[in-house]
Amino acid sequence: MKRILLLVILILLSCDNKKEKLIRQKESINIIQTLIEQKGKEMVRDFSTEKELPICLNLKKIIVKNKCFVETKANDKILTVKFPKKSFTNIGEVCIEKIYKSKPIENIFFLKRDSLDIVNQNETFETFKIPKSIIKKFKTVEQTKNLKITKKYIQFSIPIFSTDNTKAYLEYDHYSNNENSYGNSIYLEKKDGKWKIKYVEGNWSI
Repeated sequence: MKRILLLVILILLSCDNKKEKLIRQKESINIIQTLIEQKGKEMVRDFSTEKELPICLNLKKIIVKNKCFVETKANDKILTVKFPKKSFTNIGEVCIEKIYKSKPIENIFFLKRDSLDIVNQNETFETFKIPKSIIKKFKTVEQTKNLKITKKYIQFSIPIFSTDNTKAYLEYDHYSNNENSYGNSIYLEKKDGKWKIKYVEGNWSI
């Protein structure tokens, strides 16, 4: 009897996980579509040439680190921050402190109860692609057997969600000429059924 009960519980948990994954896949598409509709022309513009950069269909995977600000000893070496490697299947890292507490938004964005779920999202959505149907008006590029990377493009990351799927964090990388390349962190909140940009924060620049 105990084995049957355990099996039923496992099946229910598996169904819940699949449902949650489908919800977040749908919301990820909605978020990218929102950004494209509101900021698309600005995001794809190469400021040095005024030409349009292609949007990478492959979304970058972000790994959330939860030990960024541990106490260090006096003799520890200072770690240098490396600029993100150009890759269509790039894997980035972000400190949970950065997405959990955001000074511009009353010092908090995600709630405490979101922390475990945020870290657990490291194990989901290993890869994800933007449907071409939502960016028909823009140039696109994607990884193929013959194309691994290109010099100029923009790329979004797979969004990280709050437990209730009403808040999200993602990154946006703009690769143009080296001196004009940069990356931003974008915080969004869903209100009245629509995603809205809450705050944009500089993430890296050359």
